[in-house]
Amino acid sequence: MSALQAVTASPRPGSPAAFVRLARVKFLFQSMMVTGFGVGLSVYTTGAFSAPWYVLTLAFAWSTHLMTHFCNEYFDLEADRANPRPTAWTGGSRVLVDGLLTPATSIGAAFVLLFVSMALIAAMPTLFARLLACALTALAWFYTAPPLRLNYRALGEVSCAAVLYGMGPLLAAHLQAGRFSALLLWSTALVTALQVLRCLIMNLADIEGDTLVGKRTLACVVGPRRLAHVYAVGQTGLYLGVVLLASVGALPPPVALAQLVVAPVGLFVARSLLTGAMDDPGRRGDVTFWSSMQLPLTTCSTMVAALAEMMRQGRPVPPAWLAIAGLTTALFLLWLQRTAAARPRERPGVPFPTVRTGEGPATAYHPRGRKR
Repeated sequence: MSALQAVTASPRPGSPAAFVRLARVKFLFQSMMVTGFGVGLSVYTTGAFSAPWYVLTLAFAWSTHLMTHFCNEYFDLEADRANPRPTAWTGGSRVLVDGLLTPATSIGAAFVLLFVSMALIAAMPTLFARLLACALTALAWFYTAPPLRLNYRALGEVSCAAVLYGMGPLLAAHLQAGRFSALLLWSTALVTALQVLRCLIMNLADIEGDTLVGKRTLACVVGPRRLAHVYAVGQTGLYLGVVLLASVGALPPPVALAQLVVAPVGLFVARSLLTGAMDDPGRRGDVTFWSSMQLPLTTCSTMVAALAEMMRQGRPVPPAWLAIAGLTTALFLLWLQRTAAARPRERPGVPFPTVRTGEGPATAYHPRGRKR
């Protein structure tokens, strides 16, 4: 068996490996980098670092992130079953779809992690932190859970961005310093907006299955043709905003440069969308992969740039934070390299399967408007 086959082989039904796949732990690098992003910008502003509050923040980020995965797997099961062409980054873990674990296992794990998150919230020191964390947890739960089902009412992309890349770094910074700097707010606004665009791509990949089961995401409302242009315009506008903020002194030049270094990733995804990559089996996986990686790359580069700027200015860096930031960055880059090298690629020219309903076959759409 090849290394790639070993990586992608289906685990045994009911096995711990199936549960790990259900958890989709690979996405936890995003919440790890979000925590480092918020803490790093707080340390840059105040020069102070609290390791205990960092540990609590990361534990809360991971518990709520995993809770959301298990919750989504349960409540999105019908849409995942209807999805004719999932990728490694969209369409769920496929564990419940393939019958490797029961839906009860997924929702049970979600409730356990909900209780863990609530316990961590109770340990937070201020009323503001507890309220912010409760709002974050509620939005994460109701992303797919009834009665709100935000991602079924064209609110999922915005709520996901608000939870992970909006409230997440703000909570991390508040638990460190108790206040927000202008640098934190500007940078958080950037990654939140980038996450909205990224969520549009992820829901675009699932649009056929979502449409079949009546799941109305914002990607469905915008439509594939307009979505490609929205993404391209959004990416361009956001990075022009970074240049503008740096030019007026709102962003330190090293931080702005670190954020701009990641811009080619978004531009690659935008160009891919505009040239029909989502209908090409050989390119579809690259679009979802790199649109997902743009965010942790941005938070990681921003964290490192803020740390480097402190050192350049001769300001003291808390040794504990220097060690944690270095380890976090090394782990993320190692994971990224291994994942990029090992991820499966679909063969060009192999048509996607169609899903037949009582009204005929599902169709794919090219962003320039022609059906294929």
